[in-house]
Amino acid sequence: MPATTLVCPHCEKTVEIQVSSVTRSRPCPECGQMVMLQMAEKTTKTKRRALLMSQNEPPANAASSPPGPAAFPEPQPLPGDAFERMRMDPEIQEFRRRLLIGAGTVGVIVLALVVWSLWPASEPPAKAPGVSAAPGQAAPAPKGEKPVLPPKASMVPPEEPLPQVNSGNLVFRPPGSGGLKTATPLPATPTGDLAKLAAAEEVLAKFLQTPDWKKRVLLVRDRLRVAPLMSIYYSKNADGPIVYDSLVEATEISPKFTQHVVVFEGGGRRTATVEHTPAGPLVDWESFVGAGEMAWSDFLELKQAAPTLFRVFVSPAGHFENAFGDPAVLQCYSLRNISEPGAKVVYGYAEKGSSLAKALDYQLQLSEDATVPMILRLKFPPDAPVDFQVWIHQFVQAGWVTP
Repeated sequence: MPATTLVCPHCEKTVEIQVSSVTRSRPCPECGQMVMLQMAEKTTKTKRRALLMSQNEPPANAASSPPGPAAFPEPQPLPGDAFERMRMDPEIQEFRRRLLIGAGTVGVIVLALVVWSLWPASEPPAKAPGVSAAPGQAAPAPKGEKPVLPPKASMVPPEEPLPQVNSGNLVFRPPGSGGLKTATPLPATPTGDLAKLAAAEEVLAKFLQTPDWKKRVLLVRDRLRVAPLMSIYYSKNADGPIVYDSLVEATEISPKFTQHVVVFEGGGRRTATVEHTPAGPLVDWESFVGAGEMAWSDFLELKQAAPTLFRVFVSPAGHFENAFGDPAVLQCYSLRNISEPGAKVVYGYAEKGSSLAKALDYQLQLSEDATVPMILRLKFPPDAPVDFQVWIHQFVQAGWVTP
């Protein structure tokens, strides 16, 4: 077995180790650490020797005699730098070459993509003189060349436009019935006739400026029925012209009625409704002043037990006491009348879950405001202890203008 002289990488002493063609590692004779002599790769099965120096082969005639000290020459280091010898390894050079080729290929592909994205779009080919193409069709190509589609050309033929549907909602028919039918179209919302609104504002201005109610009654609707109510009303309230600042927000709410907002001096507001009749515009006096079948103060003072009609503002409330002290069975509402300055606010009650309470709650839910104008019939309970709690006897309508 040949002996190899090398320097131990652990103790850095020159030692002599017996090796063979299959030797991979041997223990160092000096320090006992394992010294790696060669290694192999799985792919090429290439063996490399590391840290080896010159190999001493024993002479043929010295097999029987022990080698003397002079039989082995001094170890000689391999020439050149170890890093340079490793760099010149053929396998490392092959790997480096492959790495450079791959990086160059990727760089070329990225550069090509950048150039392609920045390349300007090609102009459509010029049309040959005397040759025309229909819209959406490709121009005839010269002989031997492929036809070029125009920009935004679609391979799918365009759909025919659907016929326009007349106003109304489509109603799907059951199988076997006739063609489709359309429901009756909804009436168009009036946009407002300027001439009608101007005439209504003119009559309303005269109504407000009239010096007394006897002349004002000539400008109100249903004057024969309203005249006695006006006489009672102005016997308890101040008569004369109504001082106002301006008329704003004129709106045509129906072909028969227009609505206007009267702004008083000091900032107060009140809604006035004008009816358009063949005889001319007439003001709805009852809705303007919030009149009822009797004076609001008289109703509270007498504690009227008979159902009496009033125009009031209704809003939800929660006041329970006296005969109306059980919230489990009663629904409470706040009732405010504007027919008299400083009129007292009272509480009206209806049985919870009754048709009356459902009608009141429905109107309150429909409105965007917390307070809704309604026409109600009210009455006091027998022997009422207070004048601010009443029964709501009947819901007449929402709003203060009667048809």
